[in-house]
Amino acid sequence: MKPAEFDRHAADYDGGLDNPVKRMMGNSQDQFIAVKARWLLRREPALSQGGLALLDYGCGTADLLRVLAGLGARARFTGCDVSTGMLAEVEKRWPAALGPAPEIAAQDGALTPFPAGRFDIVTISAVLHHVPPVERAAVYRELARVLKPGGRLYVFEHNPRNPLVRYVIARTPIDANAILLDEKEVRHGLLDSAHYHLDSDYLMFMPPGIAALRGIDRLLAWLPLGAQYVVAGRKTA
Repeated sequence: MKPAEFDRHAADYDGGLDNPVKRMMGNSQDQFIAVKARWLLRREPALSQGGLALLDYGCGTADLLRVLAGLGARARFTGCDVSTGMLAEVEKRWPAALGPAPEIAAQDGALTPFPAGRFDIVTISAVLHHVPPVERAAVYRELARVLKPGGRLYVFEHNPRNPLVRYVIARTPIDANAILLDEKEVRHGLLDSAHYHLDSDYLMFMPPGIAALRGIDRLLAWLPLGAQYVVAGRKTA
């Protein structure tokens, strides 16, 4: 995991919207992030009530946390990342209307400074494809370590089965070193690190910028061709 890779993009990070194909699907990165945030709020309605501790691992500029807060989530937000350049942008980008910015911390490779079992929910969104395959097991172990027994883990990733995803990733500068991974690889990696009950959904079949088509996405969640997938795990031990 190379901090400098994303430090270079921190100041003008826009989630890969320099790719013209991606811009055709949505005119802001928040529209893409909101697909995942809305899915998470449906899955975890208690996020809107406050009290839960949520970590976004590899948070970048905390855009997922910011969008969740904008949609009504009231968790105790924490973010961590290997890129101190990205973390330096968090407070600058966090709207005052959403209250205090999240607690943030720098990672040491895969490792975080948090005590074991601190978080009720851990998310990791579009991170693993930037982690070399030989280093992914360490990430899975750290995710399991910081998650409470009974806590929930949500892994969002680009779906390599979707040909448009492969096309866009191959032509996006921030993804120059990306190695996409299948949903089955994530499931096996998680189960090698801890005991989980797992299930999966597929997301983003329709352009995120067209609100009227959101219902179609939910109907197709079983079909392994969405641009994104999520592996959801409940830690059982």
